[in-house]
Amino acid sequence: NSGNFEESSLSSRTTIVEVPKELPKFSMVNSSLKKLKFHLASLDMVVKERTTATAITKGTWGFEHTKACFRDEIIPFVKALKELFNSFDQFLIDELTEVQNVFNQMEHAVEQHCVAKNKFQDKIKDVLKENERLLQQAISTYIVNIVMNANVNYACKTVNDCECCVTIMTKLQRDFIKKECYDTLFK
Repeated sequence: NSGNFEESSLSSRTTIVEVPKELPKFSMVNSSLKKLKFHLASLDMVVKERTTATAITKGTWGFEHTKACFRDEIIPFVKALKELFNSFDQFLIDELTEVQNVFNQMEHAVEQHCVAKNKFQDKIKDVLKENERLLQQAISTYIVNIVMNANVNYACKTVNDCECCVTIMTKLQRDFIKKECYDTLFK
């Protein structure tokens, strides 16, 4: 029976997956947010500088100047901002994917442990049933031994009583034979 147990446990082993002890840190997301804040602060300074009263009164906001400002500062800034948002989105997607993968690994490990726990509980039930059967067998054997012992004791008592009777009868027969011999001799 123990051979079957070893064979079944070898053929149904599950693969153990290591689960990280810590979730990944969001360092890429934090660095992207810092870059975004820096670019927004730069844009804010450019807009404030170009829209102050002194800049407008000096006539620096002509069409050519505005066009150059858009071409040299605002359009590159918007492109950089767009790239930053795209990289931020990608970092966020990567982080979420990594967290989802860790979660899936943890979920798989929990499922494996549940299967292993159920197998272990089934083995415990089997062992308890076998123990119960062995206990009943031991109790039955004990009861049979008690009955046999009582019968042997009764038989021994009967033999002892019979032995005592045989001894007495033998003695009586000797006495009877002696008396007969005595009677025949003296007759």
